[in-house]
Amino acid sequence: MASWIEALEQRFGRRPPPVSRVSTPPTLRPGTRVIVVGGGIAGSSFARQLLLLTNRENLPVRVYLINSTNCNYCGGLITDLALQTMQELLALDVPAHLVLKQVKSCIYVNQKGYVPVQLNQPLTATLRTSRFGVEGFDDSLKDRILEGLPGEYAEQLTSIEPTIVKQVLREGSGWRVVLSKRNPDKSFMEIEGDVLIMASGFRALNRPMMTGFQAAGGYVPPPTMEASVTEVDTSQAEFNYIGSRMFILDNLVPGAMLAFIPKGENWLTVTSLGHRMSKEDIDYLFTHPSLREFIYFPQASAHLRCHTICPASVYTGASPGFYGDGWAAVGDLTGYGRVLKDGYFASFLGTRLAAETIVYHGTSRSDFNRYYHAPLRFFAGDNRVGMTLFNWDNRLQQYPWFRHFLVKAARAEARRRPYGSSLHAAFRSLATGELSYRLTATLFVAGLLGHAALHPWDLAAGRGEDRVGAG
Repeated sequence: MASWIEALEQRFGRRPPPVSRVSTPPTLRPGTRVIVVGGGIAGSSFARQLLLLTNRENLPVRVYLINSTNCNYCGGLITDLALQTMQELLALDVPAHLVLKQVKSCIYVNQKGYVPVQLNQPLTATLRTSRFGVEGFDDSLKDRILEGLPGEYAEQLTSIEPTIVKQVLREGSGWRVVLSKRNPDKSFMEIEGDVLIMASGFRALNRPMMTGFQAAGGYVPPPTMEASVTEVDTSQAEFNYIGSRMFILDNLVPGAMLAFIPKGENWLTVTSLGHRMSKEDIDYLFTHPSLREFIYFPQASAHLRCHTICPASVYTGASPGFYGDGWAAVGDLTGYGRVLKDGYFASFLGTRLAAETIVYHGTSRSDFNRYYHAPLRFFAGDNRVGMTLFNWDNRLQQYPWFRHFLVKAARAEARRRPYGSSLHAAFRSLATGELSYRLTATLFVAGLLGHAALHPWDLAAGRGEDRVGAG
C-alpha cells in the first residue's frame, strides 16, 4: 500500500505539458526567415518545434541554425520529467547509446554523515557535448531536428557550423547576422532574417556579439551565481563504490551545493552551485570522511578528464527583458525555469511556447509578452522560494547542531519506512525537480519540526555538540 508521502508526490508532482492544439489559424507569413543563434538544447529544440508546427499547418519557412562547437557546461542529468516532456513536445526519445548511466538512487551528504534516499524514477546520465569518443546529447538532438518530418523539410533548415557570430545587427524590421565563416571571395558570411531567436547560453554574455545584440534589441540578462563542473577519471581510486547513485553534497565545501553524477564505471561528473571549485576542493571531496564508505581517491585533481575545472553560471531569477519586436531569447538566457535544477525541462517548455507564439500569434513584443512570457511566470514566485531555501541552508549548515539534527531526522524516517517521509520527499525533489520549491520547503520544515517534537533529545544532543566544539 502506498504511503501518504507517495500519494502526495503523485498528486503534486509536475507533469509534462500536453501538446496544445491552438485553435486560431496561423499568422506566420509563408517564407518567413527565422535565425536561431545557438545549436545547444534550446536552439535545436526551438528549431524542431517550429518545424513541427509549420508542418502541421503546411506553412513553409526558412530556419537558419547557427552553431559553434563550444562545450556546454552541465551535469548532464536528465530527470524523468524532462524525458517525458521531450517525448511529448518534441516527439523524440533519448537514444540508448547516449545513456551512460541510469541513476537509481541518491545519497544526501553533509559534514555530519549521509542518508540514502530512494528515487521514484531513475535519472538518465548523459554527456552534453560530444567528447571522449562519446556522442553528446546536444549533438544528437541537433542531428534529429528533422526526424519524422517530410523529406522536403531538409530544404527549410540550414545549419551553419562551426562558426562564430561576430555581429547581430538590426536591419529595419529584420536582422542581419555577420559570421566568422567566409564566402569564396573571403568576405564574412552574412545571414538575413525576419525573426531572431537567441539561444546562445550564458557563455556569450559580455562578448561583442551579445553586447551588440543587447544594444539593438534590449535584451537584459537574468541574475546569476557562480557554478562549475568537471569530469573525473576514477579508475585509479583506492576504492569506488559509487555505483548507480548520485550524491548531493551539502556544504562539504562551505557555501556550495555540490553533486557527484556517475557516468560510467570509472567516470564521475562533479558539479558545484554557488562556488567555483578549485583542484584543492576536488582533492578534499574525494578524501572527505562523510564519503569514505563510497570512494577514496587522494589527488583526484590529477585525474580530471579534461584537465580543467570549467567555470559556469546558473540563473537565480528571471530576465527583466528577454523578448521584443521580432526577437526572443530562449533557454537559460530567459531565467525562466526551475532555478538550480533541470534546464532540459525549461528549454523544452519555453521553446514550445516561443514557437507557438511565432506561428499562431505574431512576433511583436506584445505577442511574446502575452503568449510566451505569461505562461512562464509561474516559475518566478516558486524560484524565489527556491533561492531562499538555498540561502537558508547555506546559513544553517554552518552550525554543527543543525547538520547533526538533519541527518538524524532523515535516518529516523528511513528506519520507520525505507521510502522515508517528509525529509526524504524533500531530498528526492532536489534530485528530480518534480515538486515545487514551495512544497519542498514545507516538507523540510514539517520533517524537522516533527522530529524535534518526537525526539527532542536529538536536537539537544546536536546543540550540546556545538557547545563542546565551542569549548
